[in-house]
Amino acid sequence: MKRLLIISILIVAVCLSVAQNEIKVTYLASGIKIQTRFAEYEFDQNGNLVNVYLTAERRVHVFERDNDGFDVLTEDGTSLNVVAEAQLFGEQVATNSYRGDLTLIYDYGDVKKTYVFRNVPEYLIEVRLETKFPVTVSLPRVWFADNDRVIKDYFLSFAPKTRTLSLVKTSSQRIVSNNVTIDSSATLIFHLGPYKRVFLKKLFPGDYEELVSTLKTIPGSSAWYDPVFYPLVWFFWWLFKLTKNFGWAIILFTIVVRFALYPLYHAQTKSMIKMRKLQPKIEMIRKKYKDPTRQQEELLKAYKEEGVNPASGCLMLVVQLPVFFLLYAVIRYFQEEFAFNGRFLIWSDLSKGGFSANAVFVLITILASYYNTLITSQDARSAWQGILMSVAFTFLFVGLPSGLFLYFTTNTVIQLLVTYYIYKRYKIRGITTRELLGLRPKG
Repeated sequence: MKRLLIISILIVAVCLSVAQNEIKVTYLASGIKIQTRFAEYEFDQNGNLVNVYLTAERRVHVFERDNDGFDVLTEDGTSLNVVAEAQLFGEQVATNSYRGDLTLIYDYGDVKKTYVFRNVPEYLIEVRLETKFPVTVSLPRVWFADNDRVIKDYFLSFAPKTRTLSLVKTSSQRIVSNNVTIDSSATLIFHLGPYKRVFLKKLFPGDYEELVSTLKTIPGSSAWYDPVFYPLVWFFWWLFKLTKNFGWAIILFTIVVRFALYPLYHAQTKSMIKMRKLQPKIEMIRKKYKDPTRQQEELLKAYKEEGVNPASGCLMLVVQLPVFFLLYAVIRYFQEEFAFNGRFLIWSDLSKGGFSANAVFVLITILASYYNTLITSQDARSAWQGILMSVAFTFLFVGLPSGLFLYFTTNTVIQLLVTYYIYKRYKIRGITTRELLGLRPKG
């Protein structure tokens, strides 16, 4: 049995250590589909971008061609047609599967268009044009023309519904509407993905401030919580730069935030302890006074004498919940980066989810929740309810990316340590495993 357990752990470790960031190619009747780690790009037989789907969380259709899929037109508006079959270049690791960058070339005779898919988390494609005469290239829109912006040599299109950004850096200021004119050769830097400022900071550091300022003029690009959210994002990014690893950055981030929120958690737990100590008196009042009005009066009197506010614990919890949801959003913000992060212990890809990827985290979370429940419970019945709820809650989120589950697990372990410290300090005893199983009555 022990040998089987060791073999199982080794198999899980091997499975988790295999990175799956290859670029896949599928040949369609109408053209070709390129599938990167978090996006799908469909091209027609003439080399025009037809559809784009983002697949980081679920498959979302974010772009559909309307003569704006890098279509190449002559000066009189004539569309060019390919004269040879599309060519693919890259390091092939399996049938129609490539490691590293992938190059897709379309030849129009006197014009050649090349797409270079960068195997990076920023949804980055280089579009290279070589032409013997001036041509016009249409740039992809993800929303209506009202949401277009042109700044310097950048074309921006933002879709508020999906919060998707299409950005093209043209290395030319000859942009009219969503068209750019090219005389001989040019390289267009194309980014189409979820609007995340960290991507813009990495791709265009010199123009970052102007790009963000311009995007803020587009309706729906900003949220009311941005002044709080983005400082946390950049703090998390600083932790990553410090540790060089997203796994350790998540752990440090969770510890720092929980330390900052400790006064709230301490006040909540202290209120619960006071209510617990007052419980015998509350039960006595309920038995002694059957009249609801008199019973309520006596309960309020008891609360006042003991300096207890029964709503304070819930109030502190309500205050903390929006903060934890915000922190969850910060971790989730970096899920594309997780896939290309260096190894964290046995995990090579913290963007993957499911039981096989999160089995270790599930085990740690359940154990931490189990002991936390024993510490805070007064009897076996309430303990079993707490344990079953925590187990169900843990498995409910087993499909989360491992980076998010690591945050959840770290948070649970910290909560156990803080609870143990507070209950030890106030000399509050919970129940033991034997008492939980009914092997020894609590005494």
